[in-house]
Amino acid sequence: MVTATATDKNQLITDKLITLIEKGVKPWSKPWYASPFQNCITNHIYRGINPILCQIDLVINNWEYPFFLTFQQAKELNWLIKKGSKATWIKWGGTYAKEVEDPETKETKKEYKNSFRWFSVFNIACVDDSKSVHKITEYLKPLTGVKPNNFNPILQVDNFINTLEIKTVFGGPVACYIPFSDTIKLPNRSDFISTEGFYSTYLHEIVHSTGHHSRCARPLNNKKGSSDYAFEELIADLGSAFLCNHFAINYSLESHASYLDSWLSVLRSDKTAFLKAAQKANQAFNYLIGDTVVDEQ
Repeated sequence: MVTATATDKNQLITDKLITLIEKGVKPWSKPWYASPFQNCITNHIYRGINPILCQIDLVINNWEYPFFLTFQQAKELNWLIKKGSKATWIKWGGTYAKEVEDPETKETKKEYKNSFRWFSVFNIACVDDSKSVHKITEYLKPLTGVKPNNFNPILQVDNFINTLEIKTVFGGPVACYIPFSDTIKLPNRSDFISTEGFYSTYLHEIVHSTGHHSRCARPLNNKKGSSDYAFEELIADLGSAFLCNHFAINYSLESHASYLDSWLSVLRSDKTAFLKAAQKANQAFNYLIGDTVVDEQ
């Protein structure tokens, strides 16, 4: 396993994002593959932010399959990594609880902290199997065309939404979350071009609602056009992508030019902004789904 500091990987990922967004491409809003992003040797399915980190490189390099492996795994199969191939950096880690004493009340309480490290993987397109008796096609056959979940994602999402105590008003041309009344406004379902568009938009607004002071408590009354406003939109877009991936929905929000321009400003001014937003989005996901994301190779 190859590890690296968080700082240089933040810059690497941010540079890639800026390149894609300047072209009008939001890599996290591309349709999720019929096969999930995963390690092609262990079949471990990547979670949290890792599918998006893989997707960024998939879009940049025009790779066909969302399957990866470590350098050591390739070596054990006598596979070679093609000259000039670039590693994809993903994160291993999660949330752990630590008991601390409140200095005022002297009561013991749990404090939750995040811990992670970076490690490198290579896409299957970077592998040369010509000198091995083990062929890549042997590993691709059971993976291609496999659905990440064997359930009706629409029914699953409906059931999920129905468990949330968030008021939704349907009708009109606007999709938004109103913090002071804790209300989501959406056009009627029949007004959406696609089923996926309806659910991805709904989930986007649901992630905004997690910023309410009674939930994850994020600043929501940001001036439109400000960097704080763009940062919250980035959180909601990533959080919606996490939820769409979880429910096996093709994520299809439009790449609004105003969002892209404002995100570029945020990313250029702070190379850690993307991963900070992803952490906030992951907190929203965990709040809604009730599942701490832990990933590994």
